[in-house]
Amino acid sequence: MEKLTDFLFIAQVMILAAILIRWSARRRVPGVAGLGLIGWLAVTGSLAIKGFFEDWSRLPPRLLPALLVPLIGGLLLLTYSRQTRALLAATPLQWPIYLQSFRILMEIILWLLFVQHRAPAIMTFEGRNVDILVGLTAIPVAYFCFVRKAWPRQVALWWNAISVLVLLNVVVHAQLSTPSPFRVFLTDPPVTFIGGWPYIWLPGFLVPLAWLLHAASIIQIRRA
Repeated sequence: MEKLTDFLFIAQVMILAAILIRWSARRRVPGVAGLGLIGWLAVTGSLAIKGFFEDWSRLPPRLLPALLVPLIGGLLLLTYSRQTRALLAATPLQWPIYLQSFRILMEIILWLLFVQHRAPAIMTFEGRNVDILVGLTAIPVAYFCFVRKAWPRQVALWWNAISVLVLLNVVVHAQLSTPSPFRVFLTDPPVTFIGGWPYIWLPGFLVPLAWLLHAASIIQIRRA
């Protein structure tokens, strides 16, 4: 069961990465973006295999750059790249929201990790993580706002804003449950799985991706 859970996670990461690379290639968003994504996954994966991120005694945590580098890099592309702006303009407004449905599978994977005693309950929908609601509502919000146009676009804006806060809640609880000097939640087990392979790609890819998709959607809606 553990190997199946790991396989599901790796498959999800690979599929999402392939979608992003193919999507960016449509408008020739800097080719380095696709190569950078592949390289980033390879580097963070290799470091995780070597145990680089599992030193929880350091401040700031070694895990922090894994989260911030792709997030800041993505925000810079969204803000300053003309090719990225052109790509967003040519992309249907529903698609960045549709993609957020990947969070359903991610929450199931987190629950499986909890059942396998590799993650604490606080990280799942049985604890303080309600992120699965974002995944479950993504397709209805996108469909009724931008395909059927039965709901006003403000609904999608508010959905994005609330979803950003929901994800922030998960990230904060995860960080405060790691065995670091500022640990607050004494969970059993502590949240250490995110420092190992392949789950380094949760803070190192999936979390920044979710936030960047929200940012892309908000930019699209405001420009429209």
